[in-house]
Amino acid sequence: MRKHHLVRAFFPAVFVALCVGCASKPPETGASPTVMRPLERMAGQQLIVLPVQYLASTDTLGWQQQIPNRAAFLAALDDQIEAVMAARGLGKAWVFGREVERASKLNSILMTDARSLSAEWLRGRVLPETTVRDPLAQQVRGLVGLKGSRYALLPVELRLENRPGGTGVAILRVVMIDSRMAQIRWVGEVESDPMRTFSPALSANVATHFADLVLAP
Repeated sequence: MRKHHLVRAFFPAVFVALCVGCASKPPETGASPTVMRPLERMAGQQLIVLPVQYLASTDTLGWQQQIPNRAAFLAALDDQIEAVMAARGLGKAWVFGREVERASKLNSILMTDARSLSAEWLRGRVLPETTVRDPLAQQVRGLVGLKGSRYALLPVELRLENRPGGTGVAILRVVMIDSRMAQIRWVGEVESDPMRTFSPALSANVATHFADLVLAP
């Protein structure tokens, strides 16, 4: 039986659990389960994927002892996100973490480093249609403006959590920001498959499930 992963998406006054993998039990009619891709409509639009901002400090698994350099770990996750999304044809219209970071450093007099955005408040509960307040609104607007697009996906935080049976998962919180309107348009949490040990496969798996929100493999 194939395992499925979980995406939690937040909408105004409604919490919806979205399974974007194959269902563990198909309908009795034999029809294929519906795959929900909440970001599919963005596939053909220009968009920037900002660098992952935070690695949560809570760690009941003890896995963070194997991450001596948090910045390098998050940068590697950015690369994994870019690799899997580019493999699905998003590399032409979308701009990813490393390039966004380089652009911010080249324009450091005018804007904040893309890896140090004022996004701390997004680690708490937030819903779509929330206004993005300054200074984050200005920071995102500046970064998006470098590439002539309007929307940004901001991977806010990666958490490591326990699951039954001695396994753990990585959970990536992501928000989509409309920089022109300074509003959050979508919020979701992407969960990896459960794993028994920590390895690069864990972050690669959550990157793959992130890409599943947009396009099929």
